[in-house]
Amino acid sequence: MAYHSIQGLAHGRLDLLNQLRTFLVTTTGWTLHDDQSADPQPYFVFKSHGESGAEDVYLQFRISTTSGRIHVAAFQYWDAATHTGVNEASHTSYTYLRVEDSADFIFWLFADLDHVFVVTKLVSTYYGHYSGLLKRFWSGAIALTQAAVTAGSGVVLQVNDATVVTPGQDYVVKDDAGIERVRVSATDTVATPNTITVETLVRDYASGAKIGEDPQPVVNSYYNAPGTFYAVNKFDGWTSASGQQGRCGAANGGLQGETDPEMRYGTTILFPWLASMSGSAAYQELRGELIEIFAVGGGNVASEDTIQIGTDSYRVFNLTTGGWCAVKE
Repeated sequence: MAYHSIQGLAHGRLDLLNQLRTFLVTTTGWTLHDDQSADPQPYFVFKSHGESGAEDVYLQFRISTTSGRIHVAAFQYWDAATHTGVNEASHTSYTYLRVEDSADFIFWLFADLDHVFVVTKLVSTYYGHYSGLLKRFWSGAIALTQAAVTAGSGVVLQVNDATVVTPGQDYVVKDDAGIERVRVSATDTVATPNTITVETLVRDYASGAKIGEDPQPVVNSYYNAPGTFYAVNKFDGWTSASGQQGRCGAANGGLQGETDPEMRYGTTILFPWLASMSGSAAYQELRGELIEIFAVGGGNVASEDTIQIGTDSYRVFNLTTGGWCAVKE
């Protein structure tokens, strides 16, 4: 896995934006998909196909009109020619990096090709922001359409591999323009190419559309992660930029106080941060967990300490709202 981390000093928010570009593109391997550094509100859109090579992650980081912020937005797709996005996940009041406009501040960047986690330290307060893929609980296997398809009933889709779906089950289909939930009525794994028949298709889809259980679990958190986030989709599609709300919860059962340290060997226990869709009862589900971010008790560590587990090192922060977290370096 192409996992990287750095600690640095930013001379204001524009400097952090530029250092983030260098880190993601040069160090980690993301694509600078749209460079609008000359815009009155400078921004970059970064693109990644994930560690698997089969994902679609589009993240925009933009100097906000509100002081002390770099606004963050995630998209199902971003058109670099027209500088417009499809199915945004963001909120002007919440999804941003907490920064200084021109004063110096310390930051940490953690990323692979699936996600980015940014920690900033303003005076003595630590802020975290998570964007990108979740470690999904549903299957990431996808079938790719081999030709464009038209909306209708009993639609037959030519795909590269129909074995990833099961007749009678519901799946998500998406391309660069739309997304919806479909029910598979039949498959043909002998035909060349394979075919998948869906009961109803509401809109047209281009060749290369993806069909799977959860083909794009991309999220964009509040400025005080882990906590609330917005996703670019839910199990049945997209509603609005803030219409797919979720939240994170530490999988510690409230027992973290007895595990940091635990007294048998004096070790600190790391608990995953789970992620659920929570904004409406109509789409609630446990969707996955944050990547390489863990909850700890805080009794055996201080902010900026490291925890060593085998050959892996984890940096500890007491994040505002998010609480004590250990992030893989």
